[in-house]
Amino acid sequence: MPGTGCAPTCPDPPLPKENPMPTRPRRPILRVLAIVLAVALVLVLGGFAWRFVTTRPAGEPQAVELTDATLSKTLTSATVLAVGEATHGTAEFQQVRQQVLAKVVADGFTTVALEDSAGTATQVDAWLQGGAGTAEEAAKRFGYGIYHTRQMADLLTWIRDYNKSTPAERRIRLYGIDVQPPEADKQVVLRWLARRDADAAASFTERLSTFDNDSLYDKNAAVAAAPVAAELATVVEKAAAGRSDDATLRARLSARALAHGATYATGSRQGDARDRLLADQLAWLVERRAEVGAKHTLLLAHNGHVDRAGQATAVPGETLGSLSAKRWGDAYRAIGTDGHHVELSSDDQTIRVSVDSPVRGLFAGTRVGYLEMAAASPANRQVLDRSMPMVSAGVPFPAWYTWLPMLHSVKVTPNQAWDALIYVEDGTPTTPVG
Repeated sequence: MPGTGCAPTCPDPPLPKENPMPTRPRRPILRVLAIVLAVALVLVLGGFAWRFVTTRPAGEPQAVELTDATLSKTLTSATVLAVGEATHGTAEFQQVRQQVLAKVVADGFTTVALEDSAGTATQVDAWLQGGAGTAEEAAKRFGYGIYHTRQMADLLTWIRDYNKSTPAERRIRLYGIDVQPPEADKQVVLRWLARRDADAAASFTERLSTFDNDSLYDKNAAVAAAPVAAELATVVEKAAAGRSDDATLRARLSARALAHGATYATGSRQGDARDRLLADQLAWLVERRAEVGAKHTLLLAHNGHVDRAGQATAVPGETLGSLSAKRWGDAYRAIGTDGHHVELSSDDQTIRVSVDSPVRGLFAGTRVGYLEMAAASPANRQVLDRSMPMVSAGVPFPAWYTWLPMLHSVKVTPNQAWDALIYVEDGTPTTPVG
């Protein structure tokens, strides 16, 4: 061929090799991360959507202001009517106690059982029956600082004023059902025993000297005190035989609290141990008061202790409320409290928590609303049959608990837990007394 310098039979020259396309390195880790991030985004967005659907207000407005409410016979005929406190340190949750008591005292609720020690409640009751001092001084005698508030002083003032114009047998009396702290219980029971057996009282005073408020969490002190406290309770029961006066009842209650408290402090604090002791003290108190004609008891404690189903707590096992519901059946009734935006006082701080719940729709238009489960409309019953978050806070309550809903709320099905619900739209912190 012309210009090739080669005969027609020469082979064709080889084709040039093609440059291979550069290949990207495989990055399976990045691909996996991308998938994980995509799934996480879907879950987060789905979670927000689910939260919006399940926590937005539902049902129809039905509740009335607590001040205007009339409690049904179902509640006012109960042997024990409990009023829960959703968060310690919130003014409205302490104020509703006075409002409910004022509504039911005419139905015979003259026994008030409080989540506080038997001994300190006895000291406070002395003021309610006309003792010296001020309401603020009486409130500061409570064993728990959560009660050293203006709101509790107002409750005590109302009770004292009621008692002034009421015959002795129908006066309101305050009792503590908790088993800690022990010092006030020691004072109550040993003073009572000293009037009957001075030598025995002196002996027990010496033998229990190391078991006090400061050594409450000293296991060695509790182990040493437990058999002595049990012996003291036996001695008091023998000395109290045939007596039904209130001072004797209180000495017996405090002796039981000392024995229970020492056993509790030896190390059995796990699970539902405290609630079982609270339930035992309450049952004993209700029976003794019924023997003198006081057949109705108003129980005041945290929501987590008193709901009928044992749902309003993170502690496993039975609660005071679930045990009481088993003991008394329908003669045990419980009013729960809940809130939307709630401020509480804890360790001299004001902390705000918010819990969105579908139950808000039932309480729309109320500031402190009241609704009984049995009176709910069909649409509202469907709401109350759902599990939903309720605000919950005990003490101490660190500010960072507000970051995680699980640390300031509990899942509750209202129709199972409560007979009635009080809902506070905007809760304010308690005011400490000086």
